[in-house]
Amino acid sequence: MDSFNLLLILPDTKNENILVIEYDKPVGENVGFDNPQGYNDFFLKTTSIPVFRRYTFNTKNYVVFVFEMIDQCDTKPADGYSWIPYSQFMDKQNDDEIREIAKSVSLYYHKSKNMPWVNETGFLPYFDWLHGVCAEKNMQINGMIAQVKNAYVSTVFCVPTDGGNLYMKIPGKLYLSELPFTRELMKWGIAELPVWVDFDLDRNVVLMKDMGGHDLPSGSDIDTLKTLVIQFSQIQKDSIQHLQSVSHFCNDYRVDTILGKLDSFLDQTFEILAETRYRLTQDELVRLKRNITCASELLETVNDLPIPDTIQHGDVRPGNIRIVEGKRIFYDWSCCAISHPFIEIILFLHVIRRNLPADVQAKEILVNVYLQEWLEYGTIEELRNAFSILDDMKELFMVYPDYCWVDAIHSASNEPINPMSADGWLLERRNYYFARVLRRFIEKVL
Repeated sequence: MDSFNLLLILPDTKNENILVIEYDKPVGENVGFDNPQGYNDFFLKTTSIPVFRRYTFNTKNYVVFVFEMIDQCDTKPADGYSWIPYSQFMDKQNDDEIREIAKSVSLYYHKSKNMPWVNETGFLPYFDWLHGVCAEKNMQINGMIAQVKNAYVSTVFCVPTDGGNLYMKIPGKLYLSELPFTRELMKWGIAELPVWVDFDLDRNVVLMKDMGGHDLPSGSDIDTLKTLVIQFSQIQKDSIQHLQSVSHFCNDYRVDTILGKLDSFLDQTFEILAETRYRLTQDELVRLKRNITCASELLETVNDLPIPDTIQHGDVRPGNIRIVEGKRIFYDWSCCAISHPFIEIILFLHVIRRNLPADVQAKEILVNVYLQEWLEYGTIEELRNAFSILDDMKELFMVYPDYCWVDAIHSASNEPINPMSADGWLLERRNYYFARVLRRFIEKVL
């Protein structure tokens, strides 16, 4: 794995001066997805300034963490460190890459279409809201607030109180609809969900209780997995009557919709990747066209069965399923959608494929158990055939959401996205996943 130097950058409250330090050891490219609090603590220990991380981006030789001060005051740094104007900092650099990094921070420290906390007020309005909620509900914050996640999908803080730990989550804005969708699920009462203390849809922030328990073990036994797929099939079926109330703000991955967009998907995919390091070759484009044609024919076959569309979590994996006193809580509905129900289970089985029990035909058992729940919509042979068709082209149902996400990023911006910015990190990561899965789809023989 490639290693990078990690730069930690803190602008002052007016974004006129910066404090730059280097982490004490090399890091991997994806370090921005790690728990950020350890790096926040390192910055505090080194400079005496308490910080939270705003965003991350990668360059050729560096990973960059950009911070903001917790108290929004220009604290005097520890001995040996000092604030320095951007221009002076850049003049002192012999490394063109570091000069460009500093320039980008000066220009984009307050700018993001996706991360609502990347602006002039930063995290401050969210902590004002948090303290107001705690005061209203007579909850006393009795410890240090820790930042346990900071990525383009969301940032999350652990808040210790006299009533137990709370978690304040601020989701990203582009493509994601976690708060309104989860709020609707709560109204429907069809699934176990995290307990919300309060929320603000306008601010796009939620405060929730610690769920307790533990995530679904990655090596769960076959009986646990059978119970799980039956439970999720029930949630899917219970959602059918409610789809209209969420259709306007969640993603649309219905088979009919995908069929109607495959031609534009083909053209736009080539354009989206053309200016990136992931651009397609002419040979890949030819094979993509072939597979799109085959996929269209196969999806028409699936449409012959009257299987209703249902809600889709969009990221069902052991890390998003919490086991609490025998209950299974499905959480983090960020990538929520409406889709053919079988797609969710196909993708779940793909995620856990390497950890399925080895002493039985686990996938076949789980598919049969799941399809038994859908017999009112076809014979077992018809259902199994439809499942098999969709399973054979599962890469399409992985890559299509990435396509929608990348398209949403481009549509939200009226100017080129600087790669050394919050949105630049989002775009680069989504292009990477999009291109990686797309090539797996291209290599398929349908």
